Amino acid sequence: MYDYKMNFYVDYINRNVLNRINYARLQEDYQTEEKAYAKSALNALHQGVMEVYGTETFDRDTLEEGFVLLPGVLQSGESGNVCIALLELDLSSSGEHWGTDYLTKYGCINPREEEMPDAVRQFLKETYGTYEYGYTATLTDDIHVDKERLPDTLKEILADFRNQVFVPCSREEVSENLLDYMADGDMER
Repeated sequence: MYDYKMNFYVDYINRNVLNRINYARLQEDYQTEEKAYAKSALNALHQGVMEVYGTETFDRDTLEEGFVLLPGVLQSGESGNVCIALLELDLSSSGEHWGTDYLTKYGCINPREEEMPDAVRQFLKETYGTYEYGYTATLTDDIHVDKERLPDTLKEILADFRNQVFVPCSREEVSENLLDYMADGDMER
């Protein structure tokens, strides 16, 4: 069985980035003008792209599997809230967007998770709703995202993220600051 590079990327970010983010700090940083911590996390996720995929430019012929998972940033059309995200894109269909994992105070959240409590689902809906997105790499065949027409906040984050150095948190600090949710939807710290 062929091991897709996207799986290697997921393994890389799980080992080196996602388990070292202070998610409470990240959620707070989204509200700041500088968004330095968010940009640093985005940079760390992008470094994984370079490490695993070996490129930051993708087209229909780049990957045999046709799909790529890329770090990016989204902005709610209703509230203007921003969020660092992992975006699953189909290279074979002009960059069709297949899925989004949000980096929030609850950790890295996939809204398609069946076991997700209603409170978390409601948080995603109210905080982000419909959104525009951009990603750190270049997809030459993408007809859905025009980086020149993105909202100014997204353009600024994507232009500046490489200037921010990610300082990983200890696993203990991450555990202390991650809001966890229970099966019944109650939140605990």
